[in-house]
Amino acid sequence: MMIVVGLSLSKPLITLGEIGLGAAWLLQGNIKNQILSFFKNRIALILSSIYLLTIIGLFYTTNFEFAIGDVRRKIPLFLLPFLLSGLNPLTQQEIKFIFNVYVIGVVASSFWSVFVLLGGLNEVIIDTRQLSRFTSHIRFGLEICLAIFGSIYYALNEIDTKNKIKWFIAGIWLLIFMVIINLFTGILVFSITTSVLLLFYGVQHKNKIVKITFLCVFITLIASVSFYINNSISSYKAAQQIESLPMGEYSENGEKFYHDTISEVKNLKENGNYIYRNIAFTELEEAWNRRSDFNFNGTDLKGQELKTTLLRFITSKAERKTAKAIENLSNEEISAIEKGIANYQYINMNDFSRRVHKIIWEFDVYNQHGIANGHSVVMRWVYWKNAFRIFKENILLGVGTGDLQDAFNQEYKLQTVLSEKYYLRAHNQYITYTISFGLIGLGWFLFFLGYPFFKLKLYNNFLYLAFFCVALLSMVTEDTLETQVGVMFFAFFNTILIINSTNSKMI
Repeated sequence: MMIVVGLSLSKPLITLGEIGLGAAWLLQGNIKNQILSFFKNRIALILSSIYLLTIIGLFYTTNFEFAIGDVRRKIPLFLLPFLLSGLNPLTQQEIKFIFNVYVIGVVASSFWSVFVLLGGLNEVIIDTRQLSRFTSHIRFGLEICLAIFGSIYYALNEIDTKNKIKWFIAGIWLLIFMVIINLFTGILVFSITTSVLLLFYGVQHKNKIVKITFLCVFITLIASVSFYINNSISSYKAAQQIESLPMGEYSENGEKFYHDTISEVKNLKENGNYIYRNIAFTELEEAWNRRSDFNFNGTDLKGQELKTTLLRFITSKAERKTAKAIENLSNEEISAIEKGIANYQYINMNDFSRRVHKIIWEFDVYNQHGIANGHSVVMRWVYWKNAFRIFKENILLGVGTGDLQDAFNQEYKLQTVLSEKYYLRAHNQYITYTISFGLIGLGWFLFFLGYPFFKLKLYNNFLYLAFFCVALLSMVTEDTLETQVGVMFFAFFNTILIINSTNSKMI
């Protein structure tokens, strides 16, 4: 129980939960038979075998400091199948109880986030993703997704009306909460997983009316998302195609304008206008410092250069950067700039639309100017391109358990797209396994994921199919198995749902 609570509320509880599970295994008292049970269970062996890749990778690695950390971090991938295969199988009621505790933990974490949002800790919340208090906002989004699907599953299968309502309320609240704090990755994963479930169960269902309904909802969902994305891109492009402000010579107050026509950022635009042209720096600074307590040459609440945020904001309004432009700013706009909002359109956008607009802007800036620093989505693309170059030099066996970051660092030094502080790994679990252990490692990783799923026909299990989709999707944009919470989230639910499935003991 401590593990499922710890996932959403406290990392130390995860460690205590592992210790408790080990103690339960020892106290069962038949250690020899428990070990034999593990070796006789093919599914348990396959689940734990992925950990062997990490051990084998030690034989051809050079950075043992990193390697030992990875070995320690991934222990749950071996430990949980080993321990759970030797314990008495969980009943469906016990698994339901585990999910009940898990959902309660996630809901409790969401309530705490709302408490903080409403000012309970007197903190200034600049980005709603800061409201994920106990783990990263991406992990929290994934945990919420699984909690929602678990709530749906047990609500539909619950006999008691009161409990059915409780499950539904929990699921609906978590969905609303995820939208409120704009857990973008969680929303995407939830939407895609829902689409997969609708399509799969729609095709499988024997009732034609239900089948048609599911398929219609699926098609509507896909069409709506496609329309939204296309409309967002079209709106962005339309804003960029306006005629830019001509370069003036002097401001209204007589200051000579600064125009950047030579640096690498000379062509950067905001809503179709050049950011670094028509700037009267002296009067702009004086006027800003009269309106705000945030120093012109300081940082905004996001830690960005305030003057850059200010330049972008005024440019987005199609105005020259002068004292008059500062005077034209409303108090709401001044506050927005202080919070790091760099485009006036963002003030009236909801969090999701704002995030989509920023992603489109990131790709536009990267494609036009090759700038990726600080742009989370585009940086992932840069990581993947560098990963491919590393892979081409280490195709069969990869770089080993400990040399992953070193290989990336070496590759980054050959290009100038990213600053050193952004020298990170792939942020894609499939790519990470491929670079670390080569094609052999990728093949085994995919076998590790796919064999139980197809052998046990787990696609017929709603709860596992939902979890499986959430987990696989998370690995596209994150190194899910490279953090304590991520590896435990995957290893725990993957193991208990597979080991205790109806057919696993017979394979």
